[in-house]
Amino acid sequence: MVRVREFAAVASVAMLAVTVAYWTQRFESNSALQATVAKWIPDFSHETLAAKAEPANPPAAIPASAPQWAATGSAPRPLAVPVKVAAAKVVLPPPKLVAAAVSAPQQLAEGPAPSKPIAPPPAVETDGASAQAVAVAERVRQSVPAELFPYFDVYLYVSKAASGPWAQHMFVFHKTDAGRLAFEETFPVSTGRERAEKYFTSTPTGLFELDPARFDAHHRSHRWNGAPMPWAMFLNYTIHNRDTGVALHSGIGHVALLGQRASGGCVRMPPEKAEEYFRRFQATEHGLVPVFAFDSLAGTTRTDGMLKRDAAGNPVLTPGYKVLLIIQDYPGGPATVAVLS
Repeated sequence: MVRVREFAAVASVAMLAVTVAYWTQRFESNSALQATVAKWIPDFSHETLAAKAEPANPPAAIPASAPQWAATGSAPRPLAVPVKVAAAKVVLPPPKLVAAAVSAPQQLAEGPAPSKPIAPPPAVETDGASAQAVAVAERVRQSVPAELFPYFDVYLYVSKAASGPWAQHMFVFHKTDAGRLAFEETFPVSTGRERAEKYFTSTPTGLFELDPARFDAHHRSHRWNGAPMPWAMFLNYTIHNRDTGVALHSGIGHVALLGQRASGGCVRMPPEKAEEYFRRFQATEHGLVPVFAFDSLAGTTRTDGMLKRDAAGNPVLTPGYKVLLIIQDYPGGPATVAVLS
Protein backbone atom coordinates (compact mmCIF):
# COMPACT_ATOMS: atom_id res chain seq x y z
CA MET A 1 0.00 0.00 0.00
CA VAL A 2 2.83 2.29 0.92
CA ARG A 3 4.48 1.63 -2.45
CA VAL A 4 1.31 2.51 -4.27
CA ARG A 5 1.13 5.89 -2.52
CA GLU A 6 4.79 6.61 -3.24
CA PHE A 7 4.25 5.77 -6.87
CA ALA A 8 1.22 8.03 -7.03
CA ALA A 9 3.16 10.90 -5.44
CA VAL A 10 6.01 10.48 -7.89
CA ALA A 11 3.54 10.38 -10.76
CA SER A 12 1.87 13.57 -9.54
CA VAL A 13 5.19 15.39 -9.28
CA ALA A 14 6.10 14.25 -12.81
CA MET A 15 2.77 15.40 -14.18
CA LEU A 16 3.21 18.76 -12.46
CA ALA A 17 6.69 19.15 -13.97
CA VAL A 18 5.40 18.30 -17.44
CA THR A 19 2.55 20.81 -17.04
CA VAL A 20 4.94 23.58 -15.87
CA ALA A 21 7.31 22.88 -18.77
CA TYR A 22 4.42 22.93 -21.24
CA TRP A 23 3.05 26.30 -20.06
CA THR A 24 6.53 27.76 -19.79
CA GLN A 25 7.13 26.87 -23.43
CA ARG A 26 3.76 28.32 -24.42
CA PHE A 27 4.54 31.51 -22.48
CA GLU A 28 7.97 31.97 -24.09
CA SER A 29 6.57 31.43 -27.58
CA ASN A 30 3.50 33.62 -27.14
CA SER A 31 4.39 37.35 -27.30
CA ALA A 32 0.75 38.38 -26.75
CA LEU A 33 0.68 36.41 -23.48
CA GLN A 34 3.96 38.01 -22.38
CA ALA A 35 2.56 41.52 -23.15
CA THR A 36 -0.57 40.73 -21.15
CA VAL A 37 1.44 39.52 -18.15
CA ALA A 38 3.76 42.57 -18.35
CA LYS A 39 0.72 44.87 -18.45
CA TRP A 40 -0.99 43.43 -15.33
CA ILE A 41 2.19 42.57 -13.42
CA PRO A 42 4.57 45.53 -14.02
CA ASP A 43 7.32 44.07 -11.82
CA PHE A 44 7.15 40.66 -13.45
CA SER A 45 10.62 39.42 -14.39
CA HIS A 46 11.49 36.48 -16.51
CA GLU A 47 14.92 35.46 -17.69
CA THR A 48 13.69 34.93 -21.23
CA LEU A 49 12.15 38.42 -21.38
CA ALA A 50 15.25 39.92 -19.83
CA ALA A 51 17.45 38.24 -22.41
CA LYS A 52 15.28 39.51 -25.28
CA ALA A 53 15.21 43.00 -23.82
CA GLU A 54 19.00 43.39 -23.98
CA PRO A 55 20.07 45.45 -26.99
CA ALA A 56 22.26 43.86 -29.62
CA ASN A 57 24.78 46.73 -29.39
CA PRO A 58 26.06 48.36 -26.17
CA PRO A 59 24.47 51.72 -25.36
CA ALA A 60 26.17 54.86 -26.59
CA ALA A 61 27.94 57.18 -24.19
CA ILE A 62 25.57 59.40 -22.25
CA PRO A 63 26.14 63.10 -22.98
CA ALA A 64 26.75 65.45 -20.05
CA SER A 65 23.63 67.42 -20.94
CA ALA A 66 21.35 64.38 -20.51
CA PRO A 67 18.80 64.37 -17.64
CA GLN A 68 19.88 62.92 -14.27
CA TRP A 69 17.72 59.85 -14.66
CA ALA A 70 19.54 58.87 -17.86
CA ALA A 71 22.55 57.56 -15.90
CA THR A 72 20.46 55.21 -13.78
CA GLY A 73 18.00 54.19 -16.42
CA SER A 74 15.08 54.95 -14.10
CA ALA A 75 13.22 57.17 -16.53
CA PRO A 76 9.68 58.06 -15.59
CA ARG A 77 7.25 55.64 -17.19
CA PRO A 78 5.20 57.33 -19.89
CA LEU A 79 1.48 57.45 -19.33
CA ALA A 80 0.57 57.60 -23.02
CA VAL A 81 -1.16 54.65 -24.57
CA PRO A 82 1.21 52.76 -26.87
CA VAL A 83 0.52 53.42 -30.56
CA LYS A 84 0.95 50.69 -33.11
CA VAL A 85 3.02 51.96 -36.04
CA ALA A 86 2.53 50.25 -39.36
CA ALA A 87 5.54 49.64 -41.57
CA ALA A 88 5.82 52.24 -44.38
CA LYS A 89 5.07 50.97 -47.83
CA VAL A 90 7.74 52.07 -50.34
CA VAL A 91 6.40 52.79 -53.81
CA LEU A 92 8.98 53.36 -56.56
CA PRO A 93 8.07 55.73 -59.40
CA PRO A 94 7.88 54.46 -62.95
CA PRO A 95 11.20 54.46 -64.88
CA LYS A 96 10.31 57.67 -66.78
CA LEU A 97 9.72 59.58 -63.54
CA VAL A 98 13.04 58.41 -62.14
CA ALA A 99 14.85 59.66 -65.20
CA ALA A 100 13.16 63.04 -64.92
CA ALA A 101 14.11 63.33 -61.27
CA VAL A 102 17.77 62.64 -62.05
CA SER A 103 17.94 65.28 -64.76
CA ALA A 104 16.01 67.90 -62.78
CA PRO A 105 19.03 69.46 -60.97
CA GLN A 106 20.80 70.06 -64.25
CA GLN A 107 17.71 71.69 -65.74
CA LEU A 108 17.37 73.97 -62.73
CA ALA A 109 21.03 74.99 -62.96
CA GLU A 110 21.08 75.60 -66.68
CA GLY A 111 17.51 76.68 -67.29
CA PRO A 112 14.96 74.95 -69.50
CA ALA A 113 16.18 73.94 -72.91
CA PRO A 114 14.62 75.96 -75.74
CA SER A 115 12.09 74.13 -77.83
CA LYS A 116 14.03 74.99 -80.99
CA PRO A 117 17.43 76.65 -81.67
CA ILE A 118 17.31 80.44 -82.02
CA ALA A 119 18.24 81.41 -85.55
CA PRO A 120 20.71 84.30 -86.01
CA PRO A 121 19.36 87.47 -87.61
CA PRO A 122 19.41 87.27 -91.42
CA ALA A 123 22.05 89.15 -93.35
CA VAL A 124 21.03 92.31 -95.16
CA GLU A 125 20.02 91.41 -98.69
CA THR A 126 19.65 93.64 -101.75
CA ASP A 127 18.25 92.13 -104.95
CA GLY A 128 19.67 88.73 -104.04
CA ALA A 129 23.33 89.77 -104.23
CA SER A 130 24.11 88.49 -100.73
CA ALA A 131 23.71 84.94 -102.05
CA GLN A 132 27.21 85.53 -103.49
CA ALA A 133 28.82 86.39 -100.14
CA VAL A 134 30.81 83.16 -99.70
CA ALA A 135 32.23 83.32 -103.21
CA VAL A 136 33.12 86.99 -102.75
CA ALA A 137 34.87 86.26 -99.45
CA GLU A 138 36.95 83.58 -101.16
CA ARG A 139 37.79 86.07 -103.91
CA VAL A 140 38.96 88.55 -101.25
CA ARG A 141 41.18 85.90 -99.65
CA GLN A 142 42.76 85.14 -103.02
CA SER A 143 43.25 88.79 -103.93
CA VAL A 144 44.79 90.09 -100.69
CA PRO A 145 48.36 89.02 -99.85
CA ALA A 146 48.52 87.11 -96.56
CA GLU A 147 50.93 89.72 -95.18
CA LEU A 148 48.18 92.38 -95.27
CA PHE A 149 45.47 90.56 -93.36
CA PRO A 150 46.80 91.34 -89.86
CA TYR A 151 46.58 95.09 -90.51
CA PHE A 152 42.94 95.47 -91.58
CA ASP A 153 39.62 94.81 -89.85
CA VAL A 154 37.11 95.84 -92.55
CA TYR A 155 37.16 94.69 -96.18
CA LEU A 156 35.16 96.36 -98.94
CA TYR A 157 34.88 94.50 -102.23
CA VAL A 158 33.56 96.36 -105.31
CA SER A 159 32.91 94.81 -108.70
CA LYS A 160 33.02 97.45 -111.43
CA ALA A 161 31.92 94.97 -114.09
CA ALA A 162 29.11 96.15 -116.37
CA SER A 163 27.09 92.97 -115.84
CA GLY A 164 27.14 89.77 -113.85
CA PRO A 165 25.92 88.58 -110.42
CA TRP A 166 28.44 90.78 -108.56
CA ALA A 167 28.42 93.71 -110.99
CA GLN A 168 28.09 97.22 -109.54
CA HIS A 169 27.81 96.05 -105.94
CA MET A 170 29.83 96.58 -102.79
CA PHE A 171 30.22 93.68 -100.35
CA VAL A 172 31.19 94.50 -96.76
CA PHE A 173 33.06 92.08 -94.50
CA HIS A 174 34.76 92.37 -91.14
CA LYS A 175 37.47 90.16 -89.68
CA THR A 176 36.48 88.07 -86.67
CA ASP A 177 38.65 87.34 -83.64
CA ALA A 178 39.38 83.96 -85.22
CA GLY A 179 40.74 85.71 -88.33
CA ARG A 180 37.83 84.80 -90.60
CA LEU A 181 35.82 87.08 -92.87
CA ALA A 182 32.27 87.68 -91.63
CA PHE A 183 29.77 89.00 -94.16
CA GLU A 184 27.85 92.13 -93.15
CA GLU A 185 25.87 93.35 -96.15
CA THR A 186 25.85 94.22 -99.81
CA PHE A 187 24.25 97.06 -101.77
CA PRO A 188 24.35 98.53 -105.29
CA VAL A 189 26.91 101.16 -106.25
CA SER A 190 27.92 103.01 -109.40
CA THR A 191 31.49 103.04 -110.73
CA GLY A 192 32.96 104.97 -113.69
CA ARG A 193 31.23 105.13 -117.06
CA GLU A 194 34.42 103.79 -118.68
CA ARG A 195 34.40 106.17 -121.62
CA ALA A 196 36.33 109.24 -122.82
CA GLU A 197 34.82 112.51 -121.63
CA LYS A 198 36.78 115.31 -119.96
CA TYR A 199 39.09 112.41 -119.22
CA PHE A 200 38.60 108.67 -119.37
CA THR A 201 35.97 108.06 -116.70
CA SER A 202 37.39 104.84 -115.38
CA THR A 203 37.48 103.54 -111.80
CA PRO A 204 40.94 102.13 -110.95
CA THR A 205 41.32 98.50 -109.94
CA GLY A 206 43.45 96.94 -107.21
CA LEU A 207 43.94 97.27 -103.45
CA PHE A 208 43.46 100.68 -101.83
CA GLU A 209 43.62 102.28 -98.40
CA LEU A 210 41.55 105.29 -97.37
CA ASP A 211 43.27 108.64 -96.82
CA PRO A 212 42.48 109.77 -93.23
CA ALA A 213 43.43 113.34 -94.15
CA ARG A 214 40.78 113.51 -96.87
CA PHE A 215 37.44 112.71 -95.31
CA ASP A 216 34.98 115.46 -96.23
CA ALA A 217 31.30 115.35 -95.28
CA HIS A 218 30.40 118.24 -97.64
CA HIS A 219 32.78 117.86 -100.58
CA ARG A 220 32.05 119.18 -104.06
CA SER A 221 33.77 118.09 -107.25
CA HIS A 222 36.36 120.46 -108.66
CA ARG A 223 36.32 118.83 -112.09
CA TRP A 224 32.60 118.30 -112.51
CA ASN A 225 31.32 121.84 -111.96
CA GLY A 226 30.94 121.60 -108.20
CA ALA A 227 28.77 118.46 -108.27
CA PRO A 228 27.97 117.42 -104.70
CA MET A 229 29.99 114.52 -103.24
CA PRO A 230 28.81 114.36 -99.60
CA TRP A 231 30.43 111.95 -97.15
CA ALA A 232 33.48 111.68 -99.42
CA MET A 233 36.20 109.19 -98.37
CA PHE A 234 39.14 109.60 -100.76
CA LEU A 235 41.50 106.79 -101.65
CA ASN A 236 45.07 107.07 -100.41
CA TYR A 237 46.23 106.78 -103.98
CA THR A 238 48.60 108.82 -106.10
CA ILE A 239 48.57 108.77 -109.91
CA HIS A 240 50.97 110.78 -112.09
CA ASN A 241 52.46 112.13 -108.84
CA ARG A 242 49.18 113.73 -107.81
CA ASP A 243 46.59 112.69 -105.25
CA THR A 244 43.72 111.15 -107.13
CA GLY A 245 40.20 112.54 -106.91
CA VAL A 246 38.65 109.06 -106.69
CA ALA A 247 36.51 108.59 -103.59
CA LEU A 248 33.71 106.62 -102.03
CA HIS A 249 30.83 109.06 -101.58
CA SER A 250 27.06 109.50 -101.52
CA GLY A 251 25.24 109.05 -104.81
CA ILE A 252 22.74 111.76 -103.88
CA GLY A 253 20.94 112.94 -106.99
CA HIS A 254 21.83 109.70 -108.80
CA VAL A 255 20.21 107.06 -106.61
CA ALA A 256 18.14 105.71 -109.52
CA LEU A 257 21.38 104.88 -111.37
CA LEU A 258 22.89 102.79 -108.55
CA GLY A 259 23.62 99.28 -109.80
CA GLN A 260 25.07 100.44 -113.14
CA ARG A 261 28.10 102.30 -114.42
CA ALA A 262 27.29 105.98 -114.04
CA SER A 263 30.05 107.96 -112.29
CA GLY A 264 33.08 109.94 -113.41
CA GLY A 265 35.36 107.35 -111.73
CA CYS A 266 34.32 107.48 -108.07
CA VAL A 267 32.32 104.79 -106.29
CA ARG A 268 28.86 106.19 -105.61
CA MET A 269 27.05 104.65 -102.64
CA PRO A 270 23.48 104.83 -101.37
CA PRO A 271 23.32 108.12 -99.41
CA GLU A 272 22.50 106.50 -96.06
CA LYS A 273 25.34 103.96 -96.47
CA ALA A 274 27.89 106.61 -97.38
CA GLU A 275 27.08 108.54 -94.20
CA GLU A 276 27.00 105.37 -92.08
CA TYR A 277 30.45 104.18 -93.14
CA PHE A 278 31.93 107.67 -93.09
CA ARG A 279 31.01 107.97 -89.41
CA ARG A 280 31.85 104.36 -88.57
CA PHE A 281 35.38 104.41 -89.99
CA GLN A 282 36.24 107.65 -88.20
CA ALA A 283 34.84 106.36 -84.91
CA THR A 284 36.08 102.77 -84.77
CA GLU A 285 38.76 101.97 -87.36
CA HIS A 286 41.75 104.08 -86.30
CA GLY A 287 45.06 102.21 -86.16
CA LEU A 288 48.48 101.67 -87.68
CA VAL A 289 48.40 100.48 -91.27
CA PRO A 290 51.21 99.70 -93.72
CA VAL A 291 52.30 102.22 -96.35
CA PHE A 292 51.86 100.88 -99.87
CA ALA A 293 54.92 100.92 -102.09
CA PHE A 294 55.31 103.70 -104.66
CA ASP A 295 56.30 103.21 -108.29
CA SER A 296 58.58 106.20 -108.80
CA LEU A 297 58.92 105.65 -112.55
CA ALA A 298 55.16 105.84 -113.11
CA GLY A 299 54.57 108.24 -110.23
CA THR A 300 51.81 105.93 -108.97
CA THR A 301 51.00 104.13 -105.75
CA ARG A 302 51.23 100.37 -106.10
CA THR A 303 47.86 98.65 -106.06
CA ASP A 304 49.01 95.03 -105.89
CA GLY A 305 49.61 95.03 -102.12
CA MET A 306 53.37 95.53 -102.26
CA LEU A 307 54.53 97.43 -99.16
CA LYS A 308 57.10 100.09 -98.45
CA ARG A 309 59.84 98.73 -96.17
CA ASP A 310 62.53 100.15 -93.92
CA ALA A 311 66.23 99.31 -94.00
CA ALA A 312 65.61 96.17 -91.96
CA GLY A 313 62.94 94.96 -94.36
CA ASN A 314 60.00 95.60 -92.06
CA PRO A 315 56.80 97.23 -93.37
CA VAL A 316 56.61 100.96 -92.73
CA LEU A 317 53.49 101.75 -90.67
CA THR A 318 51.51 104.97 -90.40
CA PRO A 319 48.30 106.06 -88.63
CA GLY A 320 45.24 105.43 -90.77
CA TYR A 321 41.97 103.51 -91.01
CA LYS A 322 42.04 99.72 -90.82
CA VAL A 323 39.89 99.44 -93.93
CA LEU A 324 41.00 97.78 -97.18
CA LEU A 325 39.14 98.43 -100.44
CA ILE A 326 39.35 95.86 -103.26
CA ILE A 327 38.09 96.98 -106.69
CA GLN A 328 38.02 94.49 -109.54
CA ASP A 329 36.51 94.33 -113.02
CA TYR A 330 35.07 90.90 -112.28
CA PRO A 331 31.47 89.88 -112.94
CA GLY A 332 31.32 87.20 -110.28
CA GLY A 333 30.68 83.50 -110.30
CA PRO A 334 27.55 81.36 -109.91
CA ALA A 335 25.35 82.12 -106.92
CA THR A 336 25.86 80.10 -103.73
CA VAL A 337 23.67 79.77 -100.66
CA ALA A 338 26.39 78.52 -98.31
CA VAL A 339 26.68 80.24 -94.95
CA LEU A 340 29.70 82.45 -94.40
CA SER A 341 31.14 82.43 -90.90
